[in-house]
Amino acid sequence: MLLLVLVAMSTSIEEDPVAAALARIDALQGYRLTLRSQGSGGEEVIRYSYRRPGYVRMDMETPYRGAVLIYRPDTGKVQLWPFGGPGSRPGLSLRPTNRMVRSSRGHRVDQSDVGTLLRNVQQLQQHGHARLLEPTTLDERSAQHVVVEAEPGRAVHEVARYDLWLDEETLFPLRVISYDRRGERFESVHLEDVELDPAFPPDHFAP
Repeated sequence: MLLLVLVAMSTSIEEDPVAAALARIDALQGYRLTLRSQGSGGEEVIRYSYRRPGYVRMDMETPYRGAVLIYRPDTGKVQLWPFGGPGSRPGLSLRPTNRMVRSSRGHRVDQSDVGTLLRNVQQLQQHGHARLLEPTTLDERSAQHVVVEAEPGRAVHEVARYDLWLDEETLFPLRVISYDRRGERFESVHLEDVELDPAFPPDHFAP
């Protein structure tokens, strides 16, 4: 943990904004937030929780209000409660690749954390470049606007450009917009009500 903290401190946003943000994320034990995603499949609103080394809980608000998904890295399985959370009735045990627990855009629960997102951005950066634009304000929070764009004809998971808005203080993403090779918007994700290293209830990720 000390090594991660030192890396986070030594990597400046001016040198490499994506690496700096990823170092901050990797130094966290967990976080929770409200995720609002808009794309061709409509809008998804999820209360999202993450704890190292990969525990994920999703409480769905839209479109399947009341559904709960929990992924546990110790079992490699996703527990799904379509009509109520844990304790209401036994959940379905599914693989992360199962279509029932993948988003409308094919995202997997076990690959849904912010660290994975930033690693995808970093992979795209390796085939292009990153630009740090002028600081701005997003939802009354000071933010750094970063653009990562691939070389012509290159893409990662169909994405050829990312626009990221990183919190000025924590470098945690507040908004991420992705574009395809044609320059058309692929997906827009807002990360709201972010809590870093929260105290989760003991049974929060329990099956």
